[in-house]
Amino acid sequence: MKGRTMNKPFITQAQLALYKYQPSSEYFGQSMAFIAQKEFEEFVNNVKEYDILESFSYFLNKRVAHNIWKIYFSDESVIFIRKSEENGKTVHEFVYQEYTDSSDFNSMFE
Repeated sequence: MKGRTMNKPFITQAQLALYKYQPSSEYFGQSMAFIAQKEFEEFVNNVKEYDILESFSYFLNKRVAHNIWKIYFSDESVIFIRKSEENGKTVHEFVYQEYTDSSDFNSMFE
């Protein structure tokens, strides 16, 4: 990756595990997908520029539709991120699930 700098992830798998399994954590017992979404919301309030898909690229992920990405976490929870355009602006929507067997990924955003 010559000429490209890699930023640190906004959260690591180890941090997610601590939040999920540490009894004193505000997120104790929550899914890692839920925790990651909440921590990402806090992260974007503290930075000027960010790329949502790049921010989640440190986690196992794949594109499941032309505008939807699935992000996997070690507790088997997932986040789906849908990218769309509204009034000339790029919009990202999040849906987190602990389990899905749906192949109609757009229906999850309704």
